[in-house]
Amino acid sequence: MMSRESLLSSLKGLSKNVYSREELLPEMDLLEEEMAQIVFEDGLDIPSEYVHMSYIMKRLHIMNNEAGNVADQELKKLSRLASIFSNHVRAQQSGITGEDRVEQYLGYMKSNHVVLRNLQLSDGVHNTEIDFLVLKQGVATIVEVKNSKRDVYIDEAGDMYKVGRYENFDSHLGAKMDFRVEIIQQLLKDAGYENMRIEKVVVFTNNRIQIKKDYHGFRVCFLSRLPHLIDDYYGTGVIQFTKHLQQMADYIQGKDLNEYYPFDMDVQEFKEAFVDAYLKIKGYDQPVEDGLFTRFRTVLHSLFNMPTTQHVSY
Repeated sequence: MMSRESLLSSLKGLSKNVYSREELLPEMDLLEEEMAQIVFEDGLDIPSEYVHMSYIMKRLHIMNNEAGNVADQELKKLSRLASIFSNHVRAQQSGITGEDRVEQYLGYMKSNHVVLRNLQLSDGVHNTEIDFLVLKQGVATIVEVKNSKRDVYIDEAGDMYKVGRYENFDSHLGAKMDFRVEIIQQLLKDAGYENMRIEKVVVFTNNRIQIKKDYHGFRVCFLSRLPHLIDDYYGTGVIQFTKHLQQMADYIQGKDLNEYYPFDMDVQEFKEAFVDAYLKIKGYDQPVEDGLFTRFRTVLHSLFNMPTTQHVSY
Protein backbone atom coordinates (compact mmCIF):
# COMPACT_ATOMS: atom_id res chain seq x y z
CA MET A 1 0.00 0.00 0.00
CA MET A 2 1.28 3.43 -0.86
CA SER A 3 0.64 6.33 1.50
CA ARG A 4 0.10 9.96 0.76
CA GLU A 5 2.79 10.95 3.21
CA SER A 6 5.42 8.64 1.73
CA LEU A 7 4.72 9.87 -1.80
CA LEU A 8 4.92 13.50 -0.71
CA SER A 9 8.17 12.88 1.14
CA SER A 10 9.65 11.21 -1.97
CA LEU A 11 9.32 14.49 -3.90
CA LYS A 12 12.59 16.13 -2.86
CA GLY A 13 12.82 18.73 -5.64
CA LEU A 14 12.02 22.31 -4.61
CA SER A 15 11.89 21.40 -0.94
CA LYS A 16 13.61 24.52 0.40
CA ASN A 17 12.08 27.91 1.09
CA VAL A 18 14.61 29.94 -0.92
CA TYR A 19 17.00 29.32 -3.80
CA SER A 20 19.90 30.95 -5.53
CA ARG A 21 19.50 31.64 -9.22
CA GLU A 22 21.84 28.77 -10.08
CA GLU A 23 19.92 26.25 -7.96
CA LEU A 24 16.42 26.89 -9.27
CA LEU A 25 16.38 25.08 -12.64
CA PRO A 26 18.14 21.92 -11.34
CA GLU A 27 15.58 21.77 -8.52
CA MET A 28 12.72 22.09 -11.02
CA ASP A 29 14.25 19.36 -13.18
CA LEU A 30 14.59 17.10 -10.15
CA LEU A 31 10.92 17.52 -9.21
CA GLU A 32 9.80 16.69 -12.77
CA GLU A 33 12.06 13.63 -12.80
CA GLU A 34 10.64 12.40 -9.48
CA MET A 35 7.06 12.85 -10.68
CA ALA A 36 7.89 11.02 -13.91
CA GLN A 37 9.33 8.08 -11.96
CA ILE A 38 6.06 7.79 -10.01
CA VAL A 39 3.70 8.12 -12.98
CA PHE A 40 5.68 5.91 -15.36
CA GLU A 41 6.07 3.14 -12.78
CA ASP A 42 6.32 0.47 -15.49
CA GLY A 43 9.40 2.11 -16.90
CA LEU A 44 10.25 4.74 -19.50
CA ASP A 45 11.45 4.46 -23.06
CA ILE A 46 13.72 7.47 -22.44
CA PRO A 47 15.59 8.63 -19.30
CA SER A 48 13.22 10.19 -16.79
CA GLU A 49 15.21 13.45 -16.74
CA TYR A 50 13.98 14.07 -20.30
CA VAL A 51 10.30 13.57 -19.43
CA HIS A 52 8.86 17.00 -18.72
CA MET A 53 5.51 18.08 -17.26
CA SER A 54 3.54 17.77 -20.51
CA TYR A 55 4.44 14.06 -20.71
CA ILE A 56 3.52 13.55 -17.07
CA MET A 57 0.14 15.24 -17.45
CA LYS A 58 -0.61 13.33 -20.66
CA ARG A 59 0.15 10.04 -18.89
CA LEU A 60 -2.05 10.97 -15.92
CA HIS A 61 -4.98 11.80 -18.23
CA ILE A 62 -4.58 8.44 -19.99
CA MET A 63 -4.49 6.64 -16.63
CA ASN A 64 -7.56 8.57 -15.45
CA ASN A 65 -9.46 7.66 -18.62
CA GLU A 66 -8.60 3.98 -18.13
CA ALA A 67 -9.79 4.21 -14.50
CA GLY A 68 -13.18 5.62 -15.51
CA ASN A 69 -12.38 9.33 -15.14
CA VAL A 70 -12.44 9.09 -11.36
CA ALA A 71 -9.98 11.97 -10.85
CA ASP A 72 -11.39 14.64 -13.18
CA GLN A 73 -11.61 17.28 -10.45
CA GLU A 74 -8.16 16.50 -9.08
CA LEU A 75 -6.63 16.65 -12.56
CA LYS A 76 -8.34 19.97 -13.27
CA LYS A 77 -6.61 21.51 -10.26
CA LEU A 78 -3.30 19.81 -11.06
CA SER A 79 -3.42 20.97 -14.69
CA ARG A 80 -3.71 24.59 -13.59
CA LEU A 81 -0.73 24.29 -11.25
CA ALA A 82 1.29 22.26 -13.76
CA SER A 83 0.81 25.02 -16.34
CA ILE A 84 2.16 27.63 -13.89
CA PHE A 85 5.10 25.37 -13.05
CA SER A 86 5.89 24.75 -16.73
CA ASN A 87 5.87 28.49 -17.43
CA HIS A 88 8.44 28.96 -14.66
CA VAL A 89 10.59 26.18 -16.13
CA ARG A 90 10.45 27.67 -19.63
CA ALA A 91 11.31 31.12 -18.30
CA GLN A 92 14.33 29.77 -16.44
CA GLN A 93 15.47 27.73 -19.42
CA SER A 94 15.05 30.67 -21.77
CA GLY A 95 16.94 33.02 -19.47
CA ILE A 96 19.85 30.66 -18.95
CA THR A 97 20.05 29.71 -22.63
CA GLY A 98 20.03 33.36 -23.66
CA GLU A 99 22.72 34.28 -21.16
CA ASP A 100 24.86 31.31 -22.20
CA ARG A 101 24.72 32.53 -25.80
CA VAL A 102 25.64 36.06 -24.76
CA GLU A 103 28.61 34.76 -22.79
CA GLN A 104 29.70 32.78 -25.84
CA TYR A 105 29.56 35.86 -28.07
CA LEU A 106 31.42 37.97 -25.53
CA GLY A 107 34.23 35.48 -25.96
CA TYR A 108 34.64 36.78 -29.52
CA MET A 109 35.77 40.19 -28.29
CA LYS A 110 39.24 41.19 -29.49
CA SER A 111 40.05 43.64 -26.72
CA ASN A 112 41.42 42.57 -23.36
CA HIS A 113 38.45 42.25 -21.01
CA VAL A 114 36.91 40.57 -17.96
CA VAL A 115 33.27 39.40 -17.84
CA LEU A 116 31.15 39.23 -14.67
CA ARG A 117 27.81 37.43 -14.90
CA ASN A 118 24.64 37.62 -12.77
CA LEU A 119 25.71 40.25 -10.28
CA GLN A 120 23.31 41.08 -7.45
CA LEU A 121 24.24 44.53 -6.18
CA SER A 122 22.78 47.14 -3.82
CA ASP A 123 23.07 50.83 -3.02
CA GLY A 124 22.25 50.01 0.58
CA VAL A 125 18.53 50.49 0.10
CA HIS A 126 17.51 48.97 -3.23
CA ASN A 127 18.89 45.89 -4.97
CA THR A 128 19.35 45.15 -8.66
CA GLU A 129 20.60 42.35 -10.88
CA ILE A 130 23.06 42.86 -13.72
CA ASP A 131 23.15 40.10 -16.33
CA PHE A 132 26.68 40.95 -17.49
CA LEU A 133 29.28 43.54 -16.63
CA VAL A 134 32.14 43.72 -19.15
CA LEU A 135 35.30 45.48 -17.98
CA LYS A 136 37.94 46.60 -20.47
CA GLN A 137 40.44 49.43 -20.73
CA GLY A 138 38.71 52.55 -19.46
CA VAL A 139 35.18 51.23 -20.04
CA ALA A 140 32.65 49.25 -18.01
CA THR A 141 29.67 48.02 -20.05
CA ILE A 142 26.43 46.96 -18.39
CA VAL A 143 24.67 44.35 -20.54
CA GLU A 144 20.98 43.47 -20.15
CA VAL A 145 19.82 40.29 -21.93
CA LYS A 146 16.34 40.08 -23.48
CA ASN A 147 14.85 36.89 -24.97
CA SER A 148 11.65 38.35 -26.41
CA LYS A 149 9.79 36.37 -29.07
CA ARG A 150 7.69 39.43 -29.94
CA ASP A 151 8.55 42.76 -31.51
CA VAL A 152 9.68 45.42 -29.05
CA TYR A 153 9.06 49.15 -28.67
CA ILE A 154 11.07 51.31 -26.24
CA ASP A 155 9.46 54.71 -25.75
CA GLU A 156 11.01 58.11 -25.03
CA ALA A 157 11.03 57.43 -21.27
CA GLY A 158 12.89 54.14 -21.68
CA ASP A 159 9.86 51.97 -20.95
CA MET A 160 9.81 48.70 -22.91
CA TYR A 161 6.70 47.22 -24.51
CA LYS A 162 6.16 43.93 -26.31
CA VAL A 163 4.21 44.52 -29.48
CA GLY A 164 1.77 42.18 -31.17
CA ARG A 165 -1.95 42.35 -31.58
CA TYR A 166 -1.82 44.32 -28.35
CA GLU A 167 1.00 46.39 -26.85
CA ASN A 168 1.95 45.01 -23.45
CA PHE A 169 4.14 46.81 -20.93
CA ASP A 170 7.30 44.89 -20.04
CA SER A 171 9.49 47.00 -17.76
CA HIS A 172 10.87 50.44 -16.88
CA LEU A 173 14.06 49.43 -18.64
CA GLY A 174 15.64 52.88 -18.87
CA ALA A 175 15.21 53.56 -15.14
CA LYS A 176 16.61 50.14 -14.27
CA MET A 177 19.70 50.68 -16.40
CA ASP A 178 20.27 54.16 -14.94
CA PHE A 179 20.09 52.75 -11.40
CA ARG A 180 22.65 50.08 -12.30
CA VAL A 181 24.96 52.79 -13.63
CA GLU A 182 24.74 54.63 -10.30
CA ILE A 183 25.73 51.49 -8.39
CA ILE A 184 28.61 50.64 -10.73
CA GLN A 185 29.86 54.23 -10.62
CA GLN A 186 30.03 54.11 -6.84
CA LEU A 187 31.74 50.71 -6.79
CA LEU A 188 34.33 51.85 -9.33
CA LYS A 189 34.96 55.00 -7.30
CA ASP A 190 35.37 52.93 -4.14
CA ALA A 191 37.82 50.68 -6.00
CA GLY A 192 39.87 53.68 -7.15
CA TYR A 193 38.70 53.78 -10.78
CA GLU A 194 36.23 56.66 -10.73
CA ASN A 195 37.26 57.90 -14.19
CA MET A 196 35.95 54.78 -15.90
CA ARG A 197 33.42 55.38 -18.65
CA ILE A 198 30.18 53.40 -18.25
CA GLU A 199 28.13 52.16 -21.21
CA LYS A 200 24.72 50.49 -21.30
CA VAL A 201 23.68 47.88 -23.86
CA VAL A 202 20.47 45.86 -24.17
CA VAL A 203 21.09 42.77 -26.30
CA PHE A 204 18.25 40.78 -27.91
CA THR A 205 18.95 37.09 -28.50
CA ASN A 206 16.18 36.67 -31.10
CA ASN A 207 17.19 38.41 -34.33
CA ARG A 208 13.84 37.65 -35.99
CA ILE A 209 12.02 40.37 -34.08
CA GLN A 210 11.82 44.07 -34.88
CA ILE A 211 12.95 46.69 -32.39
CA LYS A 212 11.82 50.30 -32.42
CA LYS A 213 13.53 52.64 -29.94
CA ASP A 214 12.79 56.30 -29.24
CA TYR A 215 14.97 56.32 -26.13
CA HIS A 216 18.59 57.51 -26.26
CA GLY A 217 19.81 56.36 -22.85
CA PHE A 218 21.26 53.02 -23.97
CA ARG A 219 22.23 51.11 -27.09
CA VAL A 220 20.39 48.05 -28.39
CA CYS A 221 21.74 45.28 -30.60
CA PHE A 222 21.42 41.64 -31.54
CA LEU A 223 23.91 38.99 -30.46
CA SER A 224 26.17 39.09 -33.50
CA ARG A 225 26.79 42.81 -33.02
CA LEU A 226 27.48 42.73 -29.27
CA PRO A 227 31.23 41.89 -29.18
CA HIS A 228 32.04 44.46 -31.88
CA LEU A 229 29.97 47.14 -30.15
CA ILE A 230 31.81 46.74 -26.85
CA ASP A 231 35.17 46.43 -28.61
CA ASP A 232 34.53 49.82 -30.23
CA TYR A 233 34.03 51.59 -26.91
CA TYR A 234 37.06 53.61 -25.81
CA GLY A 235 37.67 55.01 -22.38
CA THR A 236 40.27 57.13 -20.64
CA GLY A 237 42.94 54.45 -20.62
CA VAL A 238 43.16 54.26 -16.83
CA ILE A 239 43.39 50.46 -17.04
CA GLN A 240 46.64 49.38 -18.63
CA PHE A 241 47.20 45.83 -17.40
CA THR A 242 45.17 42.66 -17.07
CA LYS A 243 45.94 42.53 -13.36
CA HIS A 244 44.18 45.89 -12.88
CA LEU A 245 41.10 44.64 -14.69
CA GLN A 246 41.09 41.56 -12.49
CA GLN A 247 41.55 43.63 -9.34
CA MET A 248 38.56 45.74 -10.34
CA ALA A 249 36.52 42.65 -11.16
CA ASP A 250 37.42 41.01 -7.84
CA TYR A 251 36.35 44.13 -5.95
CA ILE A 252 32.97 44.28 -7.68
CA GLN A 253 32.48 40.51 -7.37
CA GLY A 254 33.13 40.87 -3.66
CA LYS A 255 30.08 43.16 -3.42
CA ASP A 256 27.82 40.52 -4.97
CA LEU A 257 24.98 39.91 -2.52
CA ASN A 258 24.56 36.24 -3.51
CA GLU A 259 20.96 36.55 -2.36
CA TYR A 260 18.51 33.70 -2.24
CA TYR A 261 14.95 34.10 -3.47
CA PRO A 262 11.69 32.24 -2.80
CA PHE A 263 10.23 30.29 -5.70
CA ASP A 264 7.19 32.26 -6.88
CA MET A 265 4.70 29.42 -6.59
CA ASP A 266 3.11 27.33 -3.83
CA VAL A 267 5.19 24.21 -4.43
CA GLN A 268 3.62 22.25 -1.58
CA GLU A 269 0.16 22.79 -3.07
CA PHE A 270 1.50 21.59 -6.44
CA LYS A 271 3.01 18.45 -4.90
CA GLU A 272 -0.14 17.66 -2.95
CA ALA A 273 -2.33 18.13 -6.03
CA PHE A 274 -0.08 15.73 -7.95
CA VAL A 275 -0.14 13.08 -5.22
CA ASP A 276 -3.90 13.39 -4.67
CA ALA A 277 -4.64 13.02 -8.38
CA TYR A 278 -2.29 10.04 -8.71
CA LEU A 279 -3.71 8.23 -5.65
CA LYS A 280 -7.29 8.87 -6.77
CA ILE A 281 -6.53 7.37 -10.17
CA LYS A 282 -4.84 4.36 -8.57
CA GLY A 283 -7.78 3.81 -6.25
CA TYR A 284 -6.01 4.81 -3.06
CA ASP A 285 -8.32 7.71 -2.27
CA GLN A 286 -9.34 6.95 1.33
CA PRO A 287 -9.40 10.07 3.53
CA VAL A 288 -6.13 10.94 5.15
CA GLU A 289 -6.23 12.53 8.61
CA ASP A 290 -4.45 15.77 9.17
CA GLY A 291 -1.21 15.03 11.00
CA LEU A 292 -1.80 17.65 13.71
CA PHE A 293 -5.29 16.30 14.44
CA THR A 294 -3.94 12.75 14.65
CA ARG A 295 -1.31 13.76 17.19
CA PHE A 296 -3.89 15.72 19.19
CA ARG A 297 -6.22 12.72 19.26
CA THR A 298 -3.42 10.44 20.38
CA VAL A 299 -2.61 12.76 23.29
CA LEU A 300 -6.25 12.84 24.36
CA HIS A 301 -6.41 9.06 24.16
CA SER A 302 -3.34 8.66 26.35
CA LEU A 303 -4.72 11.12 28.92
CA PHE A 304 -8.29 9.96 29.13
CA ASN A 305 -8.09 6.46 27.67
CA MET A 306 -10.63 7.47 25.07
CA PRO A 307 -11.55 4.81 22.49
CA THR A 308 -10.57 5.68 18.98
CA THR A 309 -11.53 4.47 15.54
CA GLN A 310 -8.68 3.11 13.42
CA HIS A 311 -8.02 4.87 10.12
CA VAL A 312 -5.69 3.55 7.49
CA SER A 313 -3.94 6.05 5.20
CA TYR A 314 -3.19 5.00 1.67
